[in-house]
Amino acid sequence: MDGNEQAIAKVRAWLTRDERLRGEKGFWVALVGSELATNAVRHTASCEKYGRIGVSMEFLGHTTVLLGVLDQGRKWGGPRLRPRVIEPESGEPCPGGRGLWLVDQVAEYWWWEGRPDQPLYLRAMIHLDREPDLDG
Repeated sequence: MDGNEQAIAKVRAWLTRDERLRGEKGFWVALVGSELATNAVRHTASCEKYGRIGVSMEFLGHTTVLLGVLDQGRKWGGPRLRPRVIEPESGEPCPGGRGLWLVDQVAEYWWWEGRPDQPLYLRAMIHLDREPDLDG
């Protein structure tokens, strides 16, 4: 899929196309998937000309979904980045930069595979029968 801002809406729609993800359960899957896709589009070479992202979803039984987003690694000449959670400060306005924090709160687990500066595969496991802990 093209690595542009329009891809994020396509990712959300693709992730909730399965009837098992209709309603509230699909909301959490779409939220985590769109945050991972947003990270790829904004912070990696996926947003550059001819950039792409890959998205995968697998049901692990009836109550768990494993999401994956593949990016194209570091932007040409860009800073060396490593996926990490940035904790919000109390009272601090957060217009952006907290996507992985949100993934960390909603997903049961999340991790990344690959080597920094190279394409990374970010994964998140979401239990569909669990309410996320958004209080931190």
